[in-house]
Parts: sequence; C-alpha cells; structure tokens
Amino acid sequence: MKNKLLYFFLSFLMAILFLNPIVEAESKRLVIDLSGKDTNQINASQYINYTIQPGDTLYKLALQYGTTIGQLMSLNNIQFSLIYPGQVLKIPYAAREGIIYTVKPGDSLYFISLRYKISIDSIKKANNLSSDLIFVGQQLVIPLAGDYSGENNSGKGEENSYKALRGKVNISNKTRNSSLVSQEAEVEKSTFPLFEYGEKEEFIVNEIIVKYKAVINSQSLVEFEEKEELMNISSVNSPEGRIVKYQIPEGVDPLELAAEYKEKEEVLWAEPNYIYYPTAIPQDQYYNQYQWDMVNINMEAAWDITKGDRFVIVAVLDTGIIPNHPDLKANLLPGVDFVGGSKSASTRSYIITDNDPTDETPQAQGGSHGTHVAGIIGAVTNNQIGVAGVNWQVKILPIRALTRFGGTSWDIAEGIYYAIDQGVDIINMSFGGNYDSYYQREAIRDAVASGITIIAATGNENSAVYYPAAYPETIAVAAVGRNNSKTAYSNYGPEVDIAAPGGNYGESILSTWGYYQDGYTIPNYAGMVGTSMAAPHVSGVAALLVASGVNDPKEIRARLLNNARDLGREGRDEYYGYGLLDAYGALLNKKIEKPYVFAAVKRANSLEARSEITRAAEDGSFLLERVPEDADYLIAWFDSNNNKLIDGGDYYGELRNNSNLTNITINLSYLSRDFQVPYYQLSK
Repeated sequence: MKNKLLYFFLSFLMAILFLNPIVEAESKRLVIDLSGKDTNQINASQYINYTIQPGDTLYKLALQYGTTIGQLMSLNNIQFSLIYPGQVLKIPYAAREGIIYTVKPGDSLYFISLRYKISIDSIKKANNLSSDLIFVGQQLVIPLAGDYSGENNSGKGEENSYKALRGKVNISNKTRNSSLVSQEAEVEKSTFPLFEYGEKEEFIVNEIIVKYKAVINSQSLVEFEEKEELMNISSVNSPEGRIVKYQIPEGVDPLELAAEYKEKEEVLWAEPNYIYYPTAIPQDQYYNQYQWDMVNINMEAAWDITKGDRFVIVAVLDTGIIPNHPDLKANLLPGVDFVGGSKSASTRSYIITDNDPTDETPQAQGGSHGTHVAGIIGAVTNNQIGVAGVNWQVKILPIRALTRFGGTSWDIAEGIYYAIDQGVDIINMSFGGNYDSYYQREAIRDAVASGITIIAATGNENSAVYYPAAYPETIAVAAVGRNNSKTAYSNYGPEVDIAAPGGNYGESILSTWGYYQDGYTIPNYAGMVGTSMAAPHVSGVAALLVASGVNDPKEIRARLLNNARDLGREGRDEYYGYGLLDAYGALLNKKIEKPYVFAAVKRANSLEARSEITRAAEDGSFLLERVPEDADYLIAWFDSNNNKLIDGGDYYGELRNNSNLTNITINLSYLSRDFQVPYYQLSK
C-alpha cells in the first residue's frame, strides 16, 4: 500500500513539474483545433489504445508520442496525472503528414536530420522538443520536405515533384570492381593445367594521397597545391584532418613526392595511390572463372579480416592425399595411413607402419577424393596458379582412414585419436554411413572434450542424415547449389546444422585433385559434387575462427550457426539447418542483414540522403514512397561496423535514378578494407 501511495505521489509531482497545456502538439495523426482558446481540445477520433507499463508516466508518453500532458489528460478525462500499470489510455496521433521514426541506440537528432535531409529545428518543432535530448524507443515525426521551415523551396523555384519506387536489392558478396563469370557446364569432367600470371602494377603512376593535420588552413593548402602543381581530384574530411587525392604532374615519381610530403610539418602522412587487386581477392588462375562457391559463402569479405594462420591444424580424415600437388604441398604436414591390413597402426603405441598418406586411387575410379577436400580447406592461395582455398595459411594433417570404396569405424576412430594426440584444431569428415558406431562416437566425444571442432557431411542419398554427422557433437553440413537451394542429393533431417556449397551438375566445386598411375601420383584439378565438398567449406571457416582467436568448439559452433544466412523456412529447418554458411558474418560475429535503401544526391565523396531511409524486406524488396526528381541515385548500404560511414567492410550498391527506371534491382558489392578512406560520407 505504501508503494502504491508513493507511486501516485510521484506521478502527481511529475504532473505539476511538467504540465504544459499551452504547447501545440503536432504528432503522428493528432488533429488540433487551433481556432479556440483551449489548445487541449482535440479530435478524439484519431488515437490508439495504449496499456500503461511499469515505469510509464504521462510526461514520458507525451514525449514518446509527440503530444502534451494536457492533451493526454483531456482525451482520457483525467483530473490528475495518476496512472497505473494495466490502465488503458487513448493516445492521440497527429494529422500532419510525415515519416514515423523510432529512435535506436546511437541515434541523435543530428544523425536523424542528416538521414532525412531536414533541419534539427524542424524535427524539434514537429515533436515539441525543447532540447536535443532523445531516448531509445521514442517515436518521432519526421516532417516531409518543406514542413515548418520551408527550407527546401524558399528562393529555389518550384518545389520538387516526388514519386514512389519499388525494387529489390541483391548482395553479390563480390568485392567492388572485381568480376566472376559463369562456370561452364564442362567443368565437372574437366581437368586444368598449371599456369602462372605476370606481374601487376603497384600503384597509379600519376596520383598520390595526402592526409593533412587539422590545423592547416585553406590558404596554406592552396599554396601547397600550387607549388607542386597538384590537382585536387577528391577529398574527404576526417576528425584528424583532411585527406586529399591528387593528380601529380607527368614524369613526377609518386614514391618520391609522397616521401617529400611526409616531411612537411602540416602533413600526417602521404603515399602513392596503391592498386589493390585486392589481396583479399586471390590471384589464382581459376578463382574468378570457376570458384562461385567461395563468393557464395562471403569469402572475399572474410579474407579482408583474416586469411588464416600456419599454426592452425586441420585434420582431413579421408582417402589420403596427392602429396606432391604444387597447389597444396606447402600447406601439408606429414600424414599417416590407418587403412587396414599391414598399414594399420595403433596411436596408443605409435608403432606406425605406414607414414605415407598417399591416395592410390586411379583416375578410372574417380581420383583423389581427399585431395579435393583438402584443397577446399587450404589450397595454397594467391600464388597465381590453380585455385583458392578457404584458408590461405593453414596446416593440413592428412590422415588416410578410408579408400575410395569406404573405410571401417576402427580405422576412422584410430584416425580421430591420432588427430587428438597431434593437437589438431579441426577435424573434417567428408564421409558417412547408416550405422551408429560406439567406437567412432566415443572417439568423437573425446575429440570434442579435447577442444577439437568436428565437421561432417550429411550424405548424398536424399535421405536421413548419415553418421557421424548425425551425432550431436559434430556440425552436420548439408549441400546447396549455386543458387543456394538444396541439392537433389543432400541428406536432410533435424540433425542438419548448416548448409554450404556442394555443387550440382554443371556447377561443380573446383579444387585440387589428382590420381595414381603406374606407381606415380599425377596432380591436377577437377570439379566434384557432394556434401563431401560442402563440409570442408565449413571446416575452413572454422579454421579461420581459430586463427582469429576463437578456440572453444562451443563458441565456434555458435559463431557458424548464429550468423548463417537463413534459407528455406524461417529459422532452423531440416534442409538447411540454420542457413547458408557466411564466413564474414562468423568472423564479425554479426548476421549480415538486409541493407538500407534511400535516394540520394552524390557530391564528390558525399551522399546527401533525399528520401526516407528504409530497410529492405527479407525477400530483398523495398519501397521508397517519396523520391524527389533531383535525387541522382538509389543507394543500398549495409553498415557492417556501425560507424555510419560508407567505408571498407560495408556492402554498397548504387543505381542511377531516371524517369524511365523500371524493374529496379540494386546490386551490392563488398567494399575492401584495404581502402582506408571512407568511400562516401552521408551529409545533409
């Protein structure tokens, strides 16, 4: 009883302190009759019913809904400001046309004003704000252009005309200014020779970039430029000072000029305009032409964060390896063979009779499955030959535990224990069967207890998930094709955790490969299809997580599954698990969501938002209700680091706006982190 009396007393006190019946409220759909003397008289036909929550006060509700305490009291016939949890109040809405915006963490009136290209004063006036203070969850009316201030048509001729635009966005996962062409149907049955690329230019021959200290004035800047005959191509302001890209006179060495500029007192740094191909897009021969799988799982963005670590060890329990493959051997550790007969060895005593994990599968029987799997995880990358692996730097421990025709649970379990004793971080198991083996499951449990993450393929029979993927201790990987849809062969069920590219006919997964012939191993490349190809994509990303400092199997699992891109039915399902593997999302520990879309005017390195900013729907569709005719571009943008700059690490796409625009699709690409200066700044 005392608490209730205290609550009523405090509410009454708040009413005395904040009651202000004279302030004109113009909130969401509130209609106010300003002709009378009583400004609290309202049209009560436009309101919502609101149930009071603990902590609510009339003052808070008035702020949140852009009205006044007096109007709330008048509409609800309240004599005093006594409200209580569970009470239902009528909340008036404003008739003024505008956008309803809910304040989010990190918002300020300044940023909101930039977003909607309207003055702070206009927002404050529309919402009866006496200060710049706003709070998370507060709903603001954003007046349309010209409301309150007349700033968009005063002295500027006729007012803009507006149109509504619908369209879709598509995130391509490709780095901006790079390309990936369609894979040919013949890849699945083709092999590829080794080839080397030539050298590439290091920087633009007639440009430098300079960052000045904040203290430099415009006159000094002009003098610098005139003295060196520099042409200002583009510039951007940062808190530490202005960054300028210059065109330099013909014949001047960019390296020498940059070195000279570094010595100037007013300069923070200077450098040539380096060319990035970028290193996060590998220069391997077949990458751009065939490796769609790496793009689909967002590897280019992931490689901008980490390319792996040579101290991370991934055990590949498989058919063995082609040890002399030029695109793989630098990343291989000495392996062992546990296939039965005289080659079997007990890891307990380490009497290993065969330290040769060579895969002796002839070409007629399909060649080396294990070599193909290993190449997906860690082919030597950016060496200008062959293919790219998920990890550019990694150590692969080849453990031959089965042949092309299969392997026993004994050999597999022994291989697992050997991997445990060698201190591996990840075990990849691209095989499976219908039977639950105690020994195999025990070995898997011991491996996980030792801090090892185990990834397994679900199987290729379009039936129930195979073991060992069916064990809860493993991460079970299903397969999708190039269009990110379930393949016809991929096994399914409640055990599926995640999906990754496994390929289909005509869109196979290209990797290292080879075969055994007349006592020799023949290294080459080939396309293969199956959940066996899907699993090593996940193993490779798990290894990248270890390289970035995430070691615990539970945390690795959470990073992979929680940040996967949802496919199929919303949430986890039996075909895709939690969705498509997203390497970048896993490393960021952030789900890559649908981008924001808005219309803008582009001015050098600045984008002026000229419409509402809306997030695309789950299917990629969007609607911009008021796009002015003078908006040059339609912009789609995902801010990966939440710094409100369009910069490296983000996804960005633009489309020229014109009167004939139909069937709108904005394609977003990844912005390389190698570019240290923001691509664009949002401004008013």
